Amino acid sequence: MAAPVGPIGVLCIQRTLSKGRLSGFVSGLGAATADAVYGATVGFGITLVSALLLEYQTVIRLAGGALLLYLGV
Repeated sequence: MAAPVGPIGVLCIQRTLSKGRLSGFVSGLGAATADAVYGATVGFGITLVSALLLEYQTVIRLAGGALLLYLGV
């Protein structure tokens, strides 16, 4: 209830007022579905990156240590 109304919210309101409740509901449902897809994509992407980092953690540590030694010299 306290969320600011953005462009998608304005679109849903406009469609509700001009075409009826069903059109507004379907517009809101489409926006919610898009948000869910974006959220799932980010969640699975973070999982993949985390798994990749864990797999190569020894190589990353050695490279980071070598870089620190180089900077120290």
